[in-house]
Amino acid sequence: MKHWNCFIVPLILLLAAHGMGAEKVVSLATTEWEPYVGEKLENYGFTSEIISEAFKRVGYKTKFSFKPPKRVMADVESGEYDGGYPAYYSDKRARRFDYSNPFAEGPLGFYKRKDRNISYRTLRDLAPYKIGVCLGFAYPKEFSAADYLQKEVARDEKANLRKLARRRIDLFITDKLAAKAAINQFLPERKAVLEFMEPPLEIRKLHLIFGKRRGNERKRKDFNIGLKMIIEDGTVKRIMKKHGFE
Repeated sequence: MKHWNCFIVPLILLLAAHGMGAEKVVSLATTEWEPYVGEKLENYGFTSEIISEAFKRVGYKTKFSFKPPKRVMADVESGEYDGGYPAYYSDKRARRFDYSNPFAEGPLGFYKRKDRNISYRTLRDLAPYKIGVCLGFAYPKEFSAADYLQKEVARDEKANLRKLARRRIDLFITDKLAAKAAINQFLPERKAVLEFMEPPLEIRKLHLIFGKRRGNERKRKDFNIGLKMIIEDGTVKRIMKKHGFE
């Protein structure tokens, strides 16, 4: 018996040590939304690189999967993936998901045709105009609650920008950088026709969302720790600069 104990105890200790050093993995679902994230972008875009580096600092390997926009939240909620991104905060979504600290931000506002003399001081000033919105997009509370506005739903940025260029809508509420990327990719001939109305309606923060399941709370907290580390040591700024964002 003593002979077997001499063999088994070191083996158990060896296996335990191996388990302690095993790499932790977090699975994330995302969608094409250039310039923030894209399957053909370097390191899947600057947001993906920030997320990957933050998790790396706390011992995780990240696995990314690209999905249609509606599938991201559904698959995170079902447990197929630990988390998803990039996500705006909304009270409705917060009932379904836990949110990380913000890792990036973007300007949200209105695109219009340059030949239209449209301006506003409050959202009520936009009541006469048809405004394009994207299916499943989380908009600011004030805009979402503005039932006096004429909102027309389309699938994505590309569809709304095409409607705007063809005068089927008057305005399109969108992220400035995402719309600019969509114009460059799908509607380059319309660059001289469409413009973003300054200033933005809001600067919106981007988050990771996690399904409300056992184990995900630890991953969310670990991500926040890693994110704080790479913000403080300048890694985030270096990533942004590398991708062309100062």
